Amino acid sequence: MEALEITLLGVTGTMLLVQGLQHARMGDIWNLLKRDRDLERTARIHEQENTELRSALRAEREHVSQLQRQVHLLMGLIPEA
Repeated sequence: MEALEITLLGVTGTMLLVQGLQHARMGDIWNLLKRDRDLERTARIHEQENTELRSALRAEREHVSQLQRQVHLLMGLIPEA
């Protein structure tokens, strides 16, 4: 009977060890997923900022174009010396 108890104790210890290792591995996986989710959130924020910056750049280029047209128009009104 003593051999059976020792065997069961060994099996139980092995199962606890395996469960502990799985728990640690799941913690690593959870941290990896959390980091991935944080990176994804940061990427979405950067993409939104880039979209806003591209829109602002288009508006600035259009403004520069309008100013250049006005300068050309005014240059045409000034008589040459």
